Amino acid sequence: LRGDEGTYRGGITLAQNLPNNDKPSLKIGGGRRNVYHRQIRISTSPEAKIKRQKRLDATLCKELHQYYNQEADHWFTIGHENVHSLGPKSGTEALGKYKNIIEENKADMGSLALLDVLVELGMYSPEEKKQILVTYAADNFLKAKPNLSQAHRVRTVMQSKYFLENKAVWLNEDGVLEIDMEKMVPTAQKMLAEIIRVQLSKDFATGEKYVLDNFVWTDEMEIISKKLKEIDKSLNGTLKTPLADKLAQEI
Repeated sequence: LRGDEGTYRGGITLAQNLPNNDKPSLKIGGGRRNVYHRQIRISTSPEAKIKRQKRLDATLCKELHQYYNQEADHWFTIGHENVHSLGPKSGTEALGKYKNIIEENKADMGSLALLDVLVELGMYSPEEKKQILVTYAADNFLKAKPNLSQAHRVRTVMQSKYFLENKAVWLNEDGVLEIDMEKMVPTAQKMLAEIIRVQLSKDFATGEKYVLDNFVWTDEMEIISKKLKEIDKSLNGTLKTPLADKLAQEI
């Protein structure tokens, strides 16, 4: 990225259709075309790279930095999008306003829960599995508590709380994130089983209770949040376009 866009926007998300993207959907008799897209996140500016390193230094145990890899976020997202095509395929509408929050949780946990199988199949190496786990955990803390209308962010809080409770992640005495690699996949599998049971219940009250029980902003999240805001106080990106603004005024 160059110019104003490169200066004020450190990353961009693209969507790329994978080859034969309809075939898997047709074969299983369901799914969506966009499940077979690949998301690509690119951080290009020097400022973005410096900010990312500051964030890691402030929030992630130094020994785990070697496993942080932005490419691993792509691998995780491929799993996430494909898990959306797995069941339950009907009845989740009964979960009402919690449907999307629960579904996004399912997709994330499915992506992690399948990692051991994918390593056995040779899709990922054991090293790449560690990269996926560390990158996921390190990026799963927010600057501020979201509201219930933000499904993707709400699921992030729910997952962080769940992994903290299950001792898969924790903050050490320096207030930085530690990760138990051996507990990450089993914890994801445990949460995935709970989520699918909620979806199969087709019951609004069950879904509401599950979300509200896990949508808890913990002390650990607050500690990380304060550190993230010290590095970057903005909650949303901004784009300054003086030329466009000037032209708009002259029209």
